[in-house]
Amino acid sequence: MALVSGKTAIQMFDKAIDTYESQQSMVPLCKSTTPSGADLQNSGNVIWKQVQQSRKLVSGFDMTGQKSGIVQQSYPCILGNPVNDVIEQRADDTRDIQFWMDAIETGSEKQASELNSAIASAIAIQGSMFVRSNLTSGFSFLGTIQKAMNARQLKKSQRHIMLNDAETFTFADDLAARQTVQGRSEKVWADGQIGQNIAQFNVHTGSFLPLITGGANPATTVTGDQSFAPLGGTVADTATGTVTNNDYRNATIVVADSSGYTVGDKVNISNSGTPVKAIGLDTKVSTGEAMTFTIKSIPSALSIIVSPRPIAYDDTALTAQEQACANIDTLILDTATVDRINIDASVQTNLFWDESAVEIMGGTLPAEKFKEFSGMKQLNHKMSNGLTMYMFWDGDIDTLTFQYRSFLWYGITIANPSNCGVAVYYT
Repeated sequence: MALVSGKTAIQMFDKAIDTYESQQSMVPLCKSTTPSGADLQNSGNVIWKQVQQSRKLVSGFDMTGQKSGIVQQSYPCILGNPVNDVIEQRADDTRDIQFWMDAIETGSEKQASELNSAIASAIAIQGSMFVRSNLTSGFSFLGTIQKAMNARQLKKSQRHIMLNDAETFTFADDLAARQTVQGRSEKVWADGQIGQNIAQFNVHTGSFLPLITGGANPATTVTGDQSFAPLGGTVADTATGTVTNNDYRNATIVVADSSGYTVGDKVNISNSGTPVKAIGLDTKVSTGEAMTFTIKSIPSALSIIVSPRPIAYDDTALTAQEQACANIDTLILDTATVDRINIDASVQTNLFWDESAVEIMGGTLPAEKFKEFSGMKQLNHKMSNGLTMYMFWDGDIDTLTFQYRSFLWYGITIANPSNCGVAVYYT
């Protein structure tokens, strides 16, 4: 009997893995890591990671007095709670193996959908780039995003854009006619990738993309000049021995009234009607386009937390090394307006990102130890996306019930909000 139960459990687990692996997944389109369980346990399931350094070059032969230090910026990767599929059934409901295969298939489909939705939501809320366009050419729509990312000289590993079903239909004829799509196999289309290297993007389609809400521009004003320097990853207080981690992505801006905004709003900031502009991260030359920020949090009625951290190239309070991290052309000044640019009441998003911008961190358990507790059985498997799926099962002699639990454990981090964002189409 134990042998039969074991075979049934293996069949169920294989079905769960096969179903999950066959679903369209955003995880392979992002950076994925799985730290050691010991490191995560000892850090409270938070791992601080460092970002690529910025550097200022100095011209000339004599470097006397020109040396500088290193500003090493950091961000936290946080492991979330496991996402579970949990079932309990009485013994007389366990006689049909097909019933359990159907249950496992449904649960795995939901697991894949939940993970995709979580990644998409993180990009939609925390990504700071925003494009609103009525261009009907798919290539031109993508080209607008490409232009903005390239002008800012954003890090480029592999870029992706995921179109919602409506925009996939709108741009279908244009994108399908391109040489990058012609001749692609039917399987690629079925898996959701509808183009490769179109305006430097791999193009996908997804039915799980969230809405972004907005409305009339609240146009609150900034209180006081806003000067922000890049923050190093750790700051040690030598008097007390205290060490503080700093999240390089965020800045708190004092405003006259934050009540008109919601988390995830995309905003421009303007001094006397002139937008603060994005600059090329290497050349520090203005792109001519307004810098876009996302509102990450609203801590009070008189403040907002925006991302990325606005570091002004003309800020005289910055050192040469700090100035190398600048991402805007000029300081945000007192009475500057904060203008919401997601002005549609509700519209479905299209999401774009560089793989380096989104990080999926997997969690692991010492699952083999569970067989020592009351005869509980377990199976686990590391899937092609790098995450580990677990399955535990057991029975209860008092109630004659069978208990089953499968789960994935992960955390989603927008490591670089400047390198991902939302594109919306309007008519």
